[in-house]
Amino acid sequence: MRVRAIALALAALAVSACASSPAPVSNRPSQAILRMPPVNYGPPGDARNPPQGPFQPNAYLRACPGMGVSNAPVMDAERWLTGFQPVIVVYGVILATAPVNDVCLSSGYGQRGGRLHAGIDLTSRPPGIVYSGAPGRVIEAQNSSGYGLNVVLDHGNGIYTRYAHLDYFAPGITPGVSIGFGQPVGQMGATGNAQAAHLHYEILTGNIDNPRGSFGLASHDPFTFPPYEGALQAGY
Repeated sequence: MRVRAIALALAALAVSACASSPAPVSNRPSQAILRMPPVNYGPPGDARNPPQGPFQPNAYLRACPGMGVSNAPVMDAERWLTGFQPVIVVYGVILATAPVNDVCLSSGYGQRGGRLHAGIDLTSRPPGIVYSGAPGRVIEAQNSSGYGLNVVLDHGNGIYTRYAHLDYFAPGITPGVSIGFGQPVGQMGATGNAQAAHLHYEILTGNIDNPRGSFGLASHDPFTFPPYEGALQAGY
């Protein structure tokens, strides 16, 4: 039996795929992209970081049993991802690879149906609370035609994360607020182009100050980044 070193109990279910690279709908002024000076956060425990939340990443991740998972990483016979790293380093920024507990992978990153699926899909039953993958600042909290209710966090150094198809935003999640690692962002949902509740999670890089905002950033496969070796020691 696998022990949940940082906490894991898998909830397995099938979930249908989510949208790929959708365009945003018109936003209310309060949902607009926030233009502010760059953020400056440090590694776990750094005094510059906002207070850390209750989330601790799961040590393992499994592809959802009983369903075909597109672009799945290498798995063992029981569908556990053999090379899974719960905490990764993305160009100097430390991030949780899967920012929600007790989930399975329902879709990987890559081409799917002739289009780029720009993130990974994670699902659980009942739908879980979604947490910030690193300390950051909310720069978008909006509703788009494909991603539904989604939040984009700026982690500094040109690194961003998106949390899409949320059922609702956590209290206080509005553009401009700072958020610590592991603080609630919202709850997994099925808003936008989604037929079942799941989290679509993206790691993005680039310059947010472009005409398309976060939709003009480059996406990356979370499973291709190196591990953060201090994860267990730091309790991150």
